Amino acid sequence: MLPNFGRKTFIASLSIVVILVVSLIGIAGYQYFEDHKTLPPVKIHADIARQPMQNFAQSLGTLSPEDISKYPDSTCPKLSAQWVAQENSQTGVPMTVKDWKSINLEGAQGSALWLNKTSGSCGDTLEIHASLYGTSADTFRSGARTIEALRIGWYQGSGARQIWSSGSITLKAQKIKYPRSATRMIETAWPTTVKIKLNSKWVPGFYLFVTRSADGTIENAAPFVLHSPLGSSQLMLMHSFLTWNVYNTFGGRSGYLGAGSTKTEMRADRSRVVSLDRPIVGSGGFSIHRDGISLVQFLEKSGINYDQYSDLDLDSWPSIASHYNAIVLGGHPEYFTRRIFDTLISARNSGINLAILGGNTGIWQVRMTDSKIGANRRIIIYRTAVEDPIKDLKQISIKYEDKRLNIPSTLLTGTSTDGVHVYGNMNAVSIPRWLKLPANSSITGISPDSEVGRTVATVASPPNVKILFSGIMHYRDAPTVGQPARPVPVAQAVWFTTPSGAAVFNAGITTWSCDLIQTCAYSTVDEASRSVMDSVTTQILKLWQTKAVGKTLVK
Repeated sequence: MLPNFGRKTFIASLSIVVILVVSLIGIAGYQYFEDHKTLPPVKIHADIARQPMQNFAQSLGTLSPEDISKYPDSTCPKLSAQWVAQENSQTGVPMTVKDWKSINLEGAQGSALWLNKTSGSCGDTLEIHASLYGTSADTFRSGARTIEALRIGWYQGSGARQIWSSGSITLKAQKIKYPRSATRMIETAWPTTVKIKLNSKWVPGFYLFVTRSADGTIENAAPFVLHSPLGSSQLMLMHSFLTWNVYNTFGGRSGYLGAGSTKTEMRADRSRVVSLDRPIVGSGGFSIHRDGISLVQFLEKSGINYDQYSDLDLDSWPSIASHYNAIVLGGHPEYFTRRIFDTLISARNSGINLAILGGNTGIWQVRMTDSKIGANRRIIIYRTAVEDPIKDLKQISIKYEDKRLNIPSTLLTGTSTDGVHVYGNMNAVSIPRWLKLPANSSITGISPDSEVGRTVATVASPPNVKILFSGIMHYRDAPTVGQPARPVPVAQAVWFTTPSGAAVFNAGITTWSCDLIQTCAYSTVDEASRSVMDSVTTQILKLWQTKAVGKTLVK
């Protein structure tokens, strides 16, 4: 029998189960109402050779990829040294912590939308593609919609500020094309509903473009990053658009699940190509809330200056990293292109510090291709080498730790994923002098949704990884019948330095970003634990603003 999680933890766990059930119901319903046609099987190709594991010393020679073109630097106005605090002193939307906890980004309740870009700058034109969606009930579909651009921040507790509104728009129901190819890709071809010129009044940051019903309910949301002028701050935050979209279940398929009456059948029928040309719902919307919104609200509440980018920006223009002293990653950056992976390793090799405020980082290698909308709009993720027709080791879509690739994320993070859907507590192990924290600090009530990592002894491990917090975890779900005994999972938060002087912090749990602030609907830790996590995070982000800060840190 599982121990009592406590009310908050139970509610968070129940919410996660509801998300999964809703996703599965959506998939089943979509399949039921579509004219089902047997899709061609995924072709099996010849396997590829195994590779020796890359060791940490070899990773020190990793070079940054070349930019695909000259980076189009932001034309937004120059920012002052106090710009984050000044922006957040403004009046926000009429929302409370309770409102943020109740907002539903996992579904689309009457309307849905997607954008033609994940990021951009002042002067760019953004195209919004929107449709009625969700039910055929006339009372639900009728009435005008409004599309708004909400800049996420703190704003004295309201959590966002409205920067733009479309006014009243009458949306039509657009079609969702059922997949016909072996890749099982879901992609919409909705016409452009609204075009927006992003002028100088738009403030750099993380945005949600939302559709609202006549009664003001947010029905769906699409994320967008507006770039600051390059190097406006010492910190850059990379948002995980790749991960959000692989988890997206819109139209009945994701990079994980498709049609079928069993989990095995559904996994086999997953999308091998995931398109960004569709709204985000299901676990993708959940991840935006948990890993993106929460971290941004915490950073802006803390008054920390930082510049924001999508992971696709780093894929296209790796040179962005060279303009910052530290790169910050949020809760669950699970999917990287090889260009992103190499850029992060190269940045670390040049003295740029890394703050990984999450877990399960850099697990899958994916590649990108274009859609009719533009470049890098489709994510290719076959997951097995014998299915992927591409055998190039920098392109093949398999795990980084797969022996055919053998470039474990341990090279970057210092840990290896040790448990999925686990919960528990972590206690301080060794608090260094540079981190002002009581030696008996602890973090209790870690969410059963967590994916955690621990240190491992392999040639890919950094030689001087130090454990800040550690704890034995427990599985959320009971083992299935016939499943072999599972090893006891361990969660560890670690730090280490590299020969370049770069310092790396890895929180080691996917829910770290969420637990930093009360507005996260899925936070489960108590306030004492949150205080510890907030202190660790703010101290690290302050120190990490000095390049190669590892040269000054003492045990």
